[in-house]
Amino acid sequence: MGNIPMTHYNKGANAERELLQSLYEAGFAVCRAAGSGKGKDTIPTPDAIALRGGKIYAFECKAWKAGSLHISHQQMNDLEQWSALAGAELVIAWKIPRKGWRFLKKEHFHINEKSYAINLENAHKHGKEIDHFQTQPSIHFPANSPQPLK
Repeated sequence: MGNIPMTHYNKGANAERELLQSLYEAGFAVCRAAGSGKGKDTIPTPDAIALRGGKIYAFECKAWKAGSLHISHQQMNDLEQWSALAGAELVIAWKIPRKGWRFLKKEHFHINEKSYAINLENAHKHGKEIDHFQTQPSIHFPANSPQPLK
């Protein structure tokens, strides 16, 4: 069959499965939302859901090798609305090649005209690593987490 390039969908789906496995190993009950983010007629849902100790987390997973990550206003608003309805904490999980996962809050992103954006430097500075899930009973971002970048 030869080398078939990995499609963008497959790359993202594989990253989601990897994240779910890591969260499961950290003691979370996990679920992947099939078809999340597919087409305009789908119900907005996060990519993955993790539960532990009565706490619910909604994960939007991004496997992106660029120097910055962008999430449209519509997608971020949909994720926030879903999270509010579910009583979940929204977490953006960015898999950075050869660096691993960074877990971010909406507040870590700069708001521009078209999207919410964060660069690699700020993702490393403000985001949490996967180890955080293995040592903490919940995802805790300190009260002094940065405000949106201007």
